Amino acid sequence: MTILKIKTTYIFLFFFSSYLFGEEMIFEDFSKNNSIDSWEFISDQVMGGVSLGKFEILKEKSINFLRMTGKVSLENNGGVIQVRKKFNPTIKKKIKGIKLISRGNETEYYLHLRTKYTMLPWQYYQLKFKVSNTWETTYLNINEFNRSGSLLPKVINSKHIKSIALVAFGRDHDVELDIAEIKLFK
Repeated sequence: MTILKIKTTYIFLFFFSSYLFGEEMIFEDFSKNNSIDSWEFISDQVMGGVSLGKFEILKEKSINFLRMTGKVSLENNGGVIQVRKKFNPTIKKKIKGIKLISRGNETEYYLHLRTKYTMLPWQYYQLKFKVSNTWETTYLNINEFNRSGSLLPKVINSKHIKSIALVAFGRDHDVELDIAEIKLFK
């Protein structure tokens, strides 16, 4: 009887765990060799700023990850570096949020989302997250993202998300941000 109960429990958990605990969809885990080609580095230099940076895909032990490094400077009306990836294909189902596995130089960074309504370069939705020097998991609720201006809809429809960006901005600081995984959860 006990063995039957255990087997029934495992079968139940196997088939219904995604329903009970929420489904996750991988957006990026950096395991593919072409991961670097799908990301784009952008700095304030396109607007006359002097911030510097770069990104690379690295492997440490068995973990593949993106590392963004650089120096954000407010000089010359600057103050931003970022790496961005477009959604391809677009999200078909509504999501509740984004899960990150990250580490870094113990400071705050931002996740920016662009949607079909963010047509101008300075339009985005953002949410701050903090990193420590060890790998940690962070869950970012889609309803907690703040819009960059009043012309954007207050609520994000996840089916309209076009890109995700990892962003360092707003103050002079050194950047070291590692991201091992980005998943969307329902």
